[in-house]
Amino acid sequence: MSEQGRKEPPKSLGFLLASWITAHCVVPAGYDLNRPFRLTGWQLRNAVDFYTVKDGLEFNPARPALGSAFKWRRGQIVGGQKLGKSPFGAAVACFEAVGPCVFCGWAAGGERFRCSDWGCSCEFEYEYRPGEPMGMPRRTALIQLLATSEEQTANVYRPLQTMIRNGRLDDLMKVREGFIRLPNGGRIDPVTSSAKSKLGNPVNFAIMDESGVYTKRSGMFEVADTVARGTAGMDGRVLELTNPWDPMDASFGQATYESRVSDIMRYFPRHDPSLDFMDAEDRRKILEFVYRGSTWIQIEQIEAMCEELLQRDPTQARRFFGCELVQGLGSYMPEALYDSAEEDRALPAEGTELCLGFDGSQTGDWTALRAETADGWRFTPTYGPDKRPTFWNPAEWEGRIPRFEVDAAVSELFEHYTINRFYCDPHPWESQIDEWALRYGEDTVVGWPTNRVGRMYDALVRMLEDTADCSTTHSIDQTAKLHMMAARKVAKPGDKYVLGKPSENQKIDIAMADILAHEAASDMRALGWDGKSLARKVFVFR
Repeated sequence: MSEQGRKEPPKSLGFLLASWITAHCVVPAGYDLNRPFRLTGWQLRNAVDFYTVKDGLEFNPARPALGSAFKWRRGQIVGGQKLGKSPFGAAVACFEAVGPCVFCGWAAGGERFRCSDWGCSCEFEYEYRPGEPMGMPRRTALIQLLATSEEQTANVYRPLQTMIRNGRLDDLMKVREGFIRLPNGGRIDPVTSSAKSKLGNPVNFAIMDESGVYTKRSGMFEVADTVARGTAGMDGRVLELTNPWDPMDASFGQATYESRVSDIMRYFPRHDPSLDFMDAEDRRKILEFVYRGSTWIQIEQIEAMCEELLQRDPTQARRFFGCELVQGLGSYMPEALYDSAEEDRALPAEGTELCLGFDGSQTGDWTALRAETADGWRFTPTYGPDKRPTFWNPAEWEGRIPRFEVDAAVSELFEHYTINRFYCDPHPWESQIDEWALRYGEDTVVGWPTNRVGRMYDALVRMLEDTADCSTTHSIDQTAKLHMMAARKVAKPGDKYVLGKPSENQKIDIAMADILAHEAASDMRALGWDGKSLARKVFVFR
């Protein structure tokens, strides 16, 4: 805080960026066409945040830090449709291409950035505040604009071309057929999954447009991974711009948002969860929240479109205009219901009584083991010296589930906890489950085939009902949540359903183990289980 008690502004190149953009870039479309492009509201806040420089960083003029100079290695902005994400991305691309985006020391006060020193005739100048980070342009830049198709690359590429042609950037940037030429051999390239030849290039900066639809099925997940690795190797950065994704799609945008690393900037404002998009008054409040500061948006027009969409595709209206993470049709567990049952607590102490659920595979799918306490709290146990979670992705084990690891985890759980019931889906682990039954007792280890429709349907209904009335809760676990959100209802005769996965790359095995653990615990509670050893109880049946 300053002597006047006011909060000091962030140590960010974002203020220089905002002034530079206003001086060089124009509004690319609409009523304000060709007027100076000014960052306001969420655009300015994100610019300042994304370009925050690390505290205490020293400038090395021989080899200046590039992406590593900033607090955030990557950034993600999630917002409603037509919020202004693409023009913002185009302006940032201009700044990264020829603007003063490289940290070059801290200002004592009074220093100036002058465009004329860097070959630009616009006469723009910016005076630094004392202690503000200073910037200079790159010597050369290679920037990539990612999208799922050539048509979608136009979301950012089209406004970028307008900013160059109609703004004050023509001294440094030249629009050519299929790319933009930059000084010293640099360029900006649109990239899709079909442009394999452009992957692996020494990229300094990348904008991923609509990363919420980059899936493994489309090939864009791998493209995004490749580009992200390339920027990391060149000390560059990545900025994602996307609408909310379908949690069933397992997209790159979702993976970014759910990543546990701490150096990704995430901007995804969520409205008051008590507001109901299906209610007209609440919907108006939601739309005003989503589009606040976007003065070019006419809320009445958005409301009218929502009214139409709600009659035939409410999921589309809620995702693109309400900025909500909404699962597609056929999903099993509503995300809001699942989130409401989260309970953060420590793992149970040694000796605690538990019930377990197990879903096994051989190669393609995961193998998972979940546990539930007597009071209904479900979690993923850990095992071994590294305290690994009890789920196994075959991709991490040379393509096959490591059965010796699974057996070691089961042995450790029986050694350290009191296991009252262990339900196992037998296929294709019949022999191993028979061995566990011999080792720990046939009344404890029980085969529970998930392919029996009536029995499975009852278990699925019980899980939903018990989650809704708070009879069961679960740990905060993003991997387990991803599996639960991927589970879809597969219709069966008699108005019943079982669970299936929407695609081969999306997994639901942890969810299946979770349901079996809850079923085991529910059956034991029906016998009187309350967390005190049932071995000391006597049951009399008449």
